[in-house]
Amino acid sequence: MLRAMRATDIDAVLAVQAQCYRDDLIESRAALASRQRLSPDTCWVAEEDGHVHGYLFAHPWQGEQPPALDTPLPALPEHCDTLFLHDMALSKTARGQGLAPRLMEKVLQYARRSGLNCARLVAVQGADHYWKRQGFLPYPLRPGKLACYGQGAQGMLRALR
Repeated sequence: MLRAMRATDIDAVLAVQAQCYRDDLIESRAALASRQRLSPDTCWVAEEDGHVHGYLFAHPWQGEQPPALDTPLPALPEHCDTLFLHDMALSKTARGQGLAPRLMEKVLQYARRSGLNCARLVAVQGADHYWKRQGFLPYPLRPGKLACYGQGAQGMLRALR
């Protein structure tokens, strides 16, 4: 079952995150909770029998520069044109069930209804191949803007209109 993320889901989300990412990409409770608090309509979990097996954090954003990794957001920009897909991860047991595209479609529907022009993300750990299959294309960002995302990070973009 997919449902909107609640603040009480953060511990379970952190556990899934720890299964999926290198240590240098693990984000703090404060960073992730800020995104859920600021944009509850675009943060979702995949849950089965009361257990969170996956999640997606997304939020409205302005422009092409991504927000810094592992940094709490105090507020969203006043004028947003983009949906920023901040993080999506599935536990090993939840992969291969079509949950990731379903989570993504929830937030893309919101973005279209909200009049946002595009969805952007930063692909890490070689995930750019996955995101290309989901209709995202690489777009150049200066290396300094991607430094906090680790070596090989790639900015990616998908038009919504």
